[in-house]
Amino acid sequence: MKRKRLIFVASLICLALISCGKKGPPIPKGLPVPAGIGDLRGDVKDGVLFLSFSIPGRNMDGTELKDLAGFRILKSCGGCGGGFEVWRNIALTDTRGYTKRGNRLYTYDDDLRPGFDYAYKVYAYTTKNVEGGPPNIFSIKWRKPPAPLKHVAVTEEDARVFLSWEKEDDLSYNVYRWETDVYPLFPVNPSPLSTPQLTEANLKNGQQYRYEVRAVRVENGVPYEGEGTSILATPQKLTPPAPPKGLRLEKQDGTVQLVWAKSPDSDVAGYNVYRVVSGKAQKINGEPVREPGFVDAQPGPDRYVSYYVTAVDVRGRESGPSKEEIIILRE
Repeated sequence: MKRKRLIFVASLICLALISCGKKGPPIPKGLPVPAGIGDLRGDVKDGVLFLSFSIPGRNMDGTELKDLAGFRILKSCGGCGGGFEVWRNIALTDTRGYTKRGNRLYTYDDDLRPGFDYAYKVYAYTTKNVEGGPPNIFSIKWRKPPAPLKHVAVTEEDARVFLSWEKEDDLSYNVYRWETDVYPLFPVNPSPLSTPQLTEANLKNGQQYRYEVRAVRVENGVPYEGEGTSILATPQKLTPPAPPKGLRLEKQDGTVQLVWAKSPDSDVAGYNVYRVVSGKAQKINGEPVREPGFVDAQPGPDRYVSYYVTAVDVRGRESGPSKEEIIILRE
């Protein structure tokens, strides 16, 4: 009799546990369920694992998903003990911890140990805490990525830069360009480079660009990308500006007024003005003239005087002379 009473009490305890806290809050019937995350993938970039997946826009019944609130990412570690556990909760109201590119959400895991197996899966959930359908599982055995490159050289050219570095056996490379402070998720090269160099053209002269070169090693079909080596580059125009055009001269109260067309080159800092007497040219301004005009207050006693002007860019390179124009000072 005593044994039966003990079994009965134990059964009551089990029922209490089942009804108190073992299950989540009940979900009202009839609520739509978000579609499952079926394209979770991982990419090893910059020495860490980037996880990404498409943000669902539909429910499992095909209706539009209007109340998406966020995502729960589960993680398991083979050899660490235990199964899948919630690793990160991303609410769409959060401003940190993830980024979006198009319809794809990206986050990263930098707490990984070489030789261990890891697996991840993602569930969408709604504002009513309705969890989405079954997801796919992404798995990876973590390998130590390649070490950062020791040195990257840069040559700055007209509207382009040339990057180079030392090649190592069995490695390929990705080159990233930073856009302001936004982390670059994708390299400028469409596929990993087998040669240790890259030329990027169609850049803006005078603008500073920040690049990162990262080594990539492929193991068991998975590309592992190491931390980046940074370098700054500023493409510069190598040729001097074009000569000014449209020079005109006019006498006025014993002076000579010069005007010409403003140079279309964006890097022109100013102009130099030359007076030519008896075949000898003399620069008659001090610092380059900023505006396309100048007054020669002392043209001299000669009957005939001619002038030409040149353009000077921000690096001090001077153009060739404009068309030389002559003026009669005295009849």
